[in-house]
Amino acid sequence: MPNEQEYAEGLTNLEKHGNKVDFIVSHDCPSSIQEKIGGGMFEKNRLTEYLEEVREKTDYKVWFFGHYHDNEEISLDNDVRRYALLYEQIIRIA
Repeated sequence: MPNEQEYAEGLTNLEKHGNKVDFIVSHDCPSSIQEKIGGGMFEKNRLTEYLEEVREKTDYKVWFFGHYHDNEEISLDNDVRRYALLYEQIIRIA
């Protein structure tokens, strides 16, 4: 798990680029996405809450993550961004 300094560094690096990136790639996902795919089965933790903060502050097109051993495209209501849960699937992004 990242420490507080690493969490801060991640946010600082995003701010240096105007909080705008094309893609985000992480192992875990933001708490709101975790809730959507798990329906309460998974507990929020410091990492998923940090990723939720990144989700709220950052402009991006697609967030790719794994961890949950499934292949699924996820969307949240009123959110034009996409979330791609990848396990055995390989996709082209460029």
